[in-house]
Amino acid sequence: METKQKMAIAGSGLVVASIGLGIVGAALIVPAVFAWTARLVEKGADSLTARVEGASKTVGTVAGTLHRSFNEAKRAGVAEMKRSRSEERTAAG
Repeated sequence: METKQKMAIAGSGLVVASIGLGIVGAALIVPAVFAWTARLVEKGADSLTARVEGASKTVGTVAGTLHRSFNEAKRAGVAEMKRSRSEERTAAG
């Protein structure tokens, strides 16, 4: 065999070997990347859950405060209406 033919066969062998190693490497990396992605998504979901819970507590606090304020305003308005009615009755009677 000539030197050029030997080099061509050796080069072809190296190309096939590199393709095989690439396939093996991809087969080893894919599960690791999948596990890493799943862990990342889980952490993101936990973080999102914590943020939603915090926002829910804040909205609940604000709603409670507003409800309390409206109830107090309603009581004050009813009391004012009762006072004005009693003053009208006193003035008319």
